[in-house]
Amino acid sequence: QSTAPARPRPTYNTVAQQPPRAQYSGYGAAGGTPPNIGWNLGGTQQQPQTSGAGYANQQQQQGGGTLQREDTQEVIKSSMVSKIEHDLKQRYQMFISRYEAEMTAVRQQEQELLAGKEQISEILANIETEKMKIRDTIELFKSKDGELREFLSQHERASEEDQVDQQIEPKTTLFKQYLNLCAEESALDDGIYYLAEALRNGVIEIQVFLKHVRSLARKKFMVRALINKVKETINKCEVK
Repeated sequence: QSTAPARPRPTYNTVAQQPPRAQYSGYGAAGGTPPNIGWNLGGTQQQPQTSGAGYANQQQQQGGGTLQREDTQEVIKSSMVSKIEHDLKQRYQMFISRYEAEMTAVRQQEQELLAGKEQISEILANIETEKMKIRDTIELFKSKDGELREFLSQHERASEEDQVDQQIEPKTTLFKQYLNLCAEESALDDGIYYLAEALRNGVIEIQVFLKHVRSLARKKFMVRALINKVKETINKCEVK
């Protein structure tokens, strides 16, 4: 068996490559001093001012910036306060308007209810009056009903026809004759009338009509004569 030649493996640097750090001359060595940040690019050292007109101007500028920030905060605060006050006033006005509208509606409903109460009271009074009238009427009907029942029990007869006949029947023979004659005359008049209607409708002929009318007229004449004679007799009796 032949073996393949071994390949060389790559090597990796396990130490991380770090960028070079800036070195300052004399920093960290014996007697060395750290770099001064006060140095400018021109190579001249600028120390911070602690006195003099420049320092006063610097402090004044810082104080002015602080005042300006405070003024800005006051403006924002007053603007927010005025906006809140405006919103509160607007909501208060809306609440007052709605409350007044509701109160107006409630007052109107109260007036309507009071008017309805008066009408209901009047209606109830009328109902009580009508109830009293109805009670009086019922009592009157009850009393009349009792009287009627008592009257019927006392004046009860055999039949209604007998009562009518007794009421209209004449008491004397003369008046009874007069009543019968008047009834006969009325019957003759009815007979003549119906004969004329039969002739007009073509039920009977003219010869039959004349025959029966002549007979009825003769009877009526005799009845009328008797009626006049009875009247004369009644008048004479009344005079006596």
